Amino acid sequence: MQFGIGKSLHPVRENFIKGTGAFTTKEKAEQRTFREEYNITYGIIGFHGVINENAAIETQLKEDDVNWLLRGMWKGTKNLLTRSKKGHMPRLLIKIDYQDGFFIGDLLKRIKLNSNGKDPELFEDINDFNVDVSELNKALEKHVDKILNVAVLKDERISLTEDIYNESKLIL
Repeated sequence: MQFGIGKSLHPVRENFIKGTGAFTTKEKAEQRTFREEYNITYGIIGFHGVINENAAIETQLKEDDVNWLLRGMWKGTKNLLTRSKKGHMPRLLIKIDYQDGFFIGDLLKRIKLNSNGKDPELFEDINDFNVDVSELNKALEKHVDKILNVAVLKDERISLTEDIYNESKLIL
């Protein structure tokens, strides 16, 4: 698998946080530190991945291996319970199986967020927008002869402008 770098699908608001921390490793020992960090209030982060068909032959990749990876991405994201990943939730997973030697490319460029009246930089919840998949659907329809399957897993809270073209349910 090769993954692109995750990217916010909307402008985000950065927050600068300063704090202190105290850590002890044994009784009466004191260690203190200052910390500074940036975070964002809310972000819908999209990324894409591609299975390298040549490497898949070499490594003897099986469909079950791909399903384990997808399960790990979906369920693992739900279980990221660290301070820096508070509130991470998977919202939409699309798996497209193409004929050998073909793929459309980075489909994130074909997905847009439509604000429900709120400045995108002030998004705080998935109800603040819907996901416009019309350009994605045009690409899928245009290349339908080279697509074997489109499987989709959606969080119950996500709102899409329309169903994804020719979708089947992705079961993990």
